[in-house]
Amino acid sequence: MELPKPLEPAPLELPAPLELQKPLELHTPRLTLRPYTSGDLAAVHRFASDPRLTGFVEWGPNTLQDSRDFLAACLAEEVTEPRRAYTFALTLKDGGSPFGSAGLTLDPETADAERVQRDGSGPGSRTGETGYVVAAEHWNRGYASEAAAAVVHFGFTVLGLDRISATCRPGNAASARVLKKTGMVLLRRLSAHKLIRGMREDSLLYSMARPALRQPPPAASPARGSAGVRAVLL
Repeated sequence: MELPKPLEPAPLELPAPLELQKPLELHTPRLTLRPYTSGDLAAVHRFASDPRLTGFVEWGPNTLQDSRDFLAACLAEEVTEPRRAYTFALTLKDGGSPFGSAGLTLDPETADAERVQRDGSGPGSRTGETGYVVAAEHWNRGYASEAAAAVVHFGFTVLGLDRISATCRPGNAASARVLKKTGMVLLRRLSAHKLIRGMREDSLLYSMARPALRQPPPAASPARGSAGVRAVLL
């Protein structure tokens, strides 16, 4: 089942959340976002142990046990009810080993009273927080933007979330660009938000409310690097 892209012209009402089928995959012009499997350990450890990826995040570089624990957590969340997190392995459209992750955590603890007041979320709002990582050898190809757009689209149109947010460190300009490309806007700076290798670091909080779904135009070939997305339940 294919979900329409949020593009011009006329705004339509978003559908109600859909019943998820398994296995769940998201497809973009160049990527497949799929569930992790037990056979992905070597690929996960290859990118998660790279210090180039972990300078702005609170985890890593991974030991082999860290990567095992991450993979075990991904497999466990796939069978948890009610499900609170979705972590996808990023692969190229034609297959191959994962070279990154993109995820969505539902109703995160960061949705506290202050955030409700400032970002427009209200009692009962369904919120989520997204994040992503791409192996260094695949940087500067638009894959992070493509994957992030897929996860955000999935959160709004399939899960029926009202708001999706993300954070990045102030020095991580590349991640900030990705979040802006998904349609998120900068809300504020969170002081001493993350403990990263023994130091308290600020974060930039980006967020967006669920947009109106728009009627897709006639099918066209997407440009290279486009963040357009088709979410497909197989």
